[in-house]
This record gives sequence, structure tokens and C-alpha cells, in this order.
Amino acid sequence: MITNTTIQNAVQRYLDERRQLGFDLNISGEQLMCFARYADALGHRGPLTFEIQVAWARALTGSRAGPGASARRIQTLRPFVAYYRQFEPSSVVLDPRTFGPRPRRPAPHIYTDQEVCDLLDEAGRLNPREGLRPATYRTLFGLIAATGLRLSEALHLRDIDVDLRRENLTVIQTKFNKSRCLPIHPSVVQELVAYRRCRDHAIVRRPDIPFFVSAQGQALPSPTVHGVFGGLRARLGLKPRGEHSHARIHDLRHTMAVRRVQLWHQDDVPMDHGMFWLCAYLGHAKISDTNGTTFRQTTCQSMTYRRSDGFGVGDQIISGPSRFREFGGASLRFTRFAMR
Repeated sequence: MITNTTIQNAVQRYLDERRQLGFDLNISGEQLMCFARYADALGHRGPLTFEIQVAWARALTGSRAGPGASARRIQTLRPFVAYYRQFEPSSVVLDPRTFGPRPRRPAPHIYTDQEVCDLLDEAGRLNPREGLRPATYRTLFGLIAATGLRLSEALHLRDIDVDLRRENLTVIQTKFNKSRCLPIHPSVVQELVAYRRCRDHAIVRRPDIPFFVSAQGQALPSPTVHGVFGGLRARLGLKPRGEHSHARIHDLRHTMAVRRVQLWHQDDVPMDHGMFWLCAYLGHAKISDTNGTTFRQTTCQSMTYRRSDGFGVGDQIISGPSRFREFGGASLRFTRFAMR
């Protein structure tokens, strides 16, 4: 028993131990500390009971309140309570269904080939037309569409991480503290070569330069990129087909994963092997995350695979493209993988 210590101290020890093992736990750590402050404010000591956990999970107000939010709080608590039981065996690890089934993630917008190409074309027309800005955003969004990088991963790429001779790029210590080396399609290499040449003509190159830069040679802030994307989306009149209020940059990543699975179906690639490689390429922590990204979301979008004509999205058919247009993403072919 550790009745003489606070819940905040116990949470801090748990976080310290997990982080020493390489886990980040930024968001869940904040939530656990929120629970600890709540329990300590009530003077709670000893086992973590059903009542104290449920009371905290329900202690939400405004738009955040509801069974879904409470279920997510319980999901965050469960690993910590399991750890805490070694000191207080009577602590209760709540059933994840205490507040009903955990709400699934909203289905993403799956871009058509034409939408991706229109997005890149519109990005290439940004002002100033002769400056670095249109090339930067066209190449950035194209790379995400072709490789499924997270936006943060693309923005944190350094110039030395992009090896165009060997046709790969290295993503360093991103989500889940994972690094990975990604092979890229020759058509993507061609576009990155052109962008690097344009960038180096516009600004002075330095050893620590990010691969994607502003006109002033600085790293691109994520809010700025989202703002530019929002303007492009409005000009194109993109209508969301997913369950979000609008099409997002992150949906380019989902689209790449869905199209990769489509191509494997067409080529009769064993899906168990394919999903393993896709998990590694996308930088997922476990294979179940990859299955969730592809199969659940295609189902949510009413996508049905048809061997003769591809995926159907409602009344619209998205067929496998016959060629790789610019970046395009849809016909990305990666066959070799390396994990660092």
C-alpha cells in the first residue's frame, strides 16, 4: 500500500517509468495528471475505486460532455490503474465499455485522383507566381499524397533527410518515437529534385535547412500550412464525403493507404503481408492501427471493392489509374522497406 503518497506522485512515477521505455504520453499524461489533481483535491487515498474513476470521467462540461468523452477518459485511465494495482491490489480497472462502446473515429474524406491533381495544380498557382511559395505548397501536399506522411513529419524533414540519389527519405523520431526510412517512387524523386533546385535558387542553403521552407528560408509553421490549405479547399469547392466537416490535409494520408490496399487487391498481393509492410511504411505503432486506418474507414465511406472496376464511393467509381500523374498518390508503388 502507498496510502501516504498522493495520486499525483503515483501518476508522475508511472509517466517517468513509461517515458524511460520510449513512450511519449504527452496527451494521455496531461489527462492522467488531470485525474490525479481531481482525486487529490477530494483527499482520495488508497485503491482507485469504481466510483472515483467514473466521477472523474463524468466531470466534463459544455460541448466536451457526453458518453463518448467519458469513455475516452476511462480508456486513458486503464493502463495507469493496471500499473497502480501493484501497490493497491484492490484498485478497479474499469471495463472500457462502462459508458457504452467507444465512439469510432469519424470516417475521412477519400480524395479522387482528380481532386489530388486539382489540389496540386491550385497550389502551383499561389501568389507570388514566380516565387518559392507555390512550389513549396505544391510539393508539400504532393509528397503527403504520395507517401502518406503525417503533416508534422513532412514539415520536420531536414534537407539531409531527403536522399534523392538513393530514392528515399528518413523520418526521424516522430510519433511513438519511431524513425523509418521510406523508399519513394521515381516520379516523386523527380518532383523533389525540381523543388530542391527551385528552393536553392531562391534562398541561401545552409547545413541545417529544413527541406520545406518559407520564402524567408524558415521552417513552415503548421497553422500557416493549414490556413493555406483551407484557402485552396475553398477555391476548389471540395465537398467532404467523410464524416468531418471538411476535407483535411490528413485525409491525403488516409487516401494513400486506401489506394495502396486497392492496388494490392488488384495485384492479388497477400493482404497479411501487405498490411505488415503498410504498418511499417506509415509509422504505426501496431498493425491494428493500420487495419483501422484502411478497412474500417473504407467501410464507413460505403466503399466496396470490385475486382473489375475498383472502389465505389456512393455512386462514384474510383478506379485504379493507369499511370502516375505527377505525385498523384493513387498509383504509388513501394516494394522495399527499411526500418531504423
